[in-house]
Amino acid sequence: MSDRRIKLVRANSAVVQSQNYGAYRIRIDATEAQGPDMDTNVFIYRRMPPSPYNNETTDTFEAIAGPPQLASFPIGAPDPDSNWPYYRLDYVELDVASSAQAEAIWQEIKAEVAVLVRAMDRLDQLSVTEEWWWPGPPPAP
Repeated sequence: MSDRRIKLVRANSAVVQSQNYGAYRIRIDATEAQGPDMDTNVFIYRRMPPSPYNNETTDTFEAIAGPPQLASFPIGAPDPDSNWPYYRLDYVELDVASSAQAEAIWQEIKAEVAVLVRAMDRLDQLSVTEEWWWPGPPPAP
């Protein structure tokens, strides 16, 4: 079993019916991470360009981080010295049309976090695939 773990906590709103529309909010927090190189900031967001109407930016949840994103994406906000608009947070909050849609999102996020933990474990399992000497191997004894 892995020494790496991530704890997710799900919170839901009650279903809101407004005329012909339903609304439902789901929030998922990564509250604890254990193991080497693990982090609770597993939710990738993208900062969108400023609106031409009010100059405000919006941030959109994009995905669950993979090992390269854990190592390279900043936490909390995009790097202001870079043109790369991605960053990581330890939560995601989404408004959806139904509790069924929220449940599907919850199942998908759990599956993706499981893939992340397995991938981080596999990075520790190195095997030699090639040996190379320059300008050649040492002489035999």
